[in-house]
Amino acid sequence: TRFSMGKIGFYLIGHFIAYYGLMIVLGIFTSALIAYFQTKRFGLVMNDFLIICGFSGLFGIIGAKALYLVTSFQHINVSKLADLTYLSSLMSGGFVFLGGILGVLPALIFCKSKLHIPVPSYIQACIGCIPIGHMFGRIGCFLVGCCYGIPYSGQFSVTYTESLFAPCGASLFPVQLVEAVIELGLGILLLLLSPKLKRYSGLFLYLMLYSLSRFSLEFLRYDEIRGGAAGLSTSQLLSIFLFVSASFFLIKEKG
Repeated sequence: TRFSMGKIGFYLIGHFIAYYGLMIVLGIFTSALIAYFQTKRFGLVMNDFLIICGFSGLFGIIGAKALYLVTSFQHINVSKLADLTYLSSLMSGGFVFLGGILGVLPALIFCKSKLHIPVPSYIQACIGCIPIGHMFGRIGCFLVGCCYGIPYSGQFSVTYTESLFAPCGASLFPVQLVEAVIELGLGILLLLLSPKLKRYSGLFLYLMLYSLSRFSLEFLRYDEIRGGAAGLSTSQLLSIFLFVSASFFLIKEKG
């Protein structure tokens, strides 16, 4: 079985619908729906959850964009930064999920310390929503060809014909779909374990499992903007940091 991918979207009633944008909307909707039922299940306040999401989204976007700029600085044309069109294009596209995770952490601290929201209870109930939402994002990546995989011509390989990101005509490994399946499994696992998770253990467990999977999947990625050092990508280096840190804090919390 092989996939052949074409355009990056479709027209509906005269309006162009981008696959990636559609998947992001579906991911947000699905995660919000699950979070709604989880907050009801745990007797939490939905408004407080929305506040956490608002600050986490803002800090997460800043972190994701900052890490993208750091890892792609070699591809940025500094001489064109004064060009508003180029600057707008640079700032509107390109985000690194791990940078988003790093940005969310201070947002959680802010909500707990300054707004006095019981953040651990919301993490316990809703941490599984993050990988499920991320799953839709990775499906979006697969549909448009970003974050593409290594050259591969075996079963389930994918060839893009009109992608703006992947090398068109090349047979590639569908690493985005593999990550989507892992994210779905991780989300289901965290939701099933949610009644047993205490304080920040759900967050630490998520960071450990996600960083482990991301470190491994990076070997199957082939897109140009990787960054890194010592033969490892930036995402792999951050994955090591997150895994070690989360493991330490999880053991400390359990102890």
